[in-house]
Amino acid sequence: MIRIKKIFVLAFIIFVNNYSFAADTHIVKMLNNGKDGAMVFEPAYIKINKGDSITFEMEDKGHNAVTILGPEGSKPFDTQFAPTTTVQFDKSGLYFYQCTPHAIMAMAGIIQVDNTVNKDEIKLAIDKFEGTVMVPNVKKRMSDLFNNNVK
Repeated sequence: MIRIKKIFVLAFIIFVNNYSFAADTHIVKMLNNGKDGAMVFEPAYIKINKGDSITFEMEDKGHNAVTILGPEGSKPFDTQFAPTTTVQFDKSGLYFYQCTPHAIMAMAGIIQVDNTVNKDEIKLAIDKFEGTVMVPNVKKRMSDLFNNNVK
């Protein structure tokens, strides 16, 4: 009986350790110019697992990343123009965020954590956001990103 308890405890410790090290940290760059044009996050769409983190790296000065909308119960984030900020995502769903000073240039991004539980709300937020974009050739950047990636 004691041997079974020891095996159970050992298996539990291995499971907990593997779980805690299973979370990944991803990089999202804030750029003046990227492969998709001017004033972009790279990648602008990223799918991660619950518990993963994203490090926002300001490659060019004057950028931030601020939550527009996330899943119900999620904690909003704001990188506050810091050179790097790491945010952990513990709620499943879609997160829509922007660079505040460059939102009129469609500098925004979408994070998918596991599933798309709040897909309809994010679509409405994107429609509202695109109504404020002032640069015609990028006006539909976020809805295109959404339609091409969120299933």
